[in-house]
Amino acid sequence: MFYSIGIPKEIKQNEKRVSIIPKDIEKFTKIAKVYVEYDAGLNSTYTDSEYEKAGAILCNKSELFSNANLIIKVKEPQKEEFNFIKENHIILTFFHFGGNPDLIKAMINSKAMCIPYEIIQDKNKNNIILSPMSKLAGENSVIEADKFFKNNLTNIITIIGVGNVGNAALNKALELGYKNINLIDNNYKKLEMMDEFNKNINIFEMNTENLKYLLKKSNIIIGSIYVSGKETYKLINDDLLNLMPNNSLFIDVSIDQGGMTRQSKPTTYDNPIIKFNNVNLFCVANIPSIDGKKASDILSKLVSPYIKKILETTERNQIKEIEGLDNAITIDNGILLKKFKD
Repeated sequence: MFYSIGIPKEIKQNEKRVSIIPKDIEKFTKIAKVYVEYDAGLNSTYTDSEYEKAGAILCNKSELFSNANLIIKVKEPQKEEFNFIKENHIILTFFHFGGNPDLIKAMINSKAMCIPYEIIQDKNKNNIILSPMSKLAGENSVIEADKFFKNNLTNIITIIGVGNVGNAALNKALELGYKNINLIDNNYKKLEMMDEFNKNINIFEMNTENLKYLLKKSNIIIGSIYVSGKETYKLINDDLLNLMPNNSLFIDVSIDQGGMTRQSKPTTYDNPIIKFNNVNLFCVANIPSIDGKKASDILSKLVSPYIKKILETTERNQIKEIEGLDNAITIDNGILLKKFKD
């Protein structure tokens, strides 16, 4: 099969990342045509001339989707992009289908092959592309909270869900000097191991009583529950949210998959906060994008090996045999292959 690669400019509001940087483009221009939309890398500090020097063909969005069949993005296609996506396209991006039925319907109707980064796993079942972005999201969530409260280190932080996001949030909070950090997770044994090494950490088993206790006393909540590829469970109802102190902050890092509270709706960095009674909900859906260059460099390095493997195939169906992609293909030829709700 003849492949041509397309790198669109991301149009989701405040998205600063680009999927592939010029240095990595050079690996592919000798074996495939690479189309890059004008200004695709500008918010990540990469210029059109750098892409041209790497051998890419600069074009507009319509030309890109017409000429390229392997589309490498960062964020889920926006409604303005739906009509560009056709049956011949293979799309790799953070789709976050959970909680986005309109996107699911549009991709089914397009008959494109959809491969979400967030469920690509290595042989050890690690989310190899999602995890580094999750760590950035965790770090940046604490930075945003710190800015919101103007570096008030007396604030009490609670992290709900201590996976990649939660761990990174914890480390950043400790680095900044916070002294009262609560962790709550289903895996209490994991928390016990973490608690052993730091007197500033308090650990709690996940249950309603502990949630109520922590919500009442915490100025900052980092909500970071994630179930691979699934819509996030609405763990925090309105009654629980109302327990939080006046002018407290709930950062819902799970918003990409629908959010943890019933009030959570995606926001942007231009207007990041939703007010619910006394609580500020921060629901920005692309938190890793604060530092566009750093995030793009990491993402490009992680995605490039999969592009190389796809380019080595001779027909579309062989993509289903590539380790990591074999269980990640979510929609193909108009068929939904995975569930997003239990």
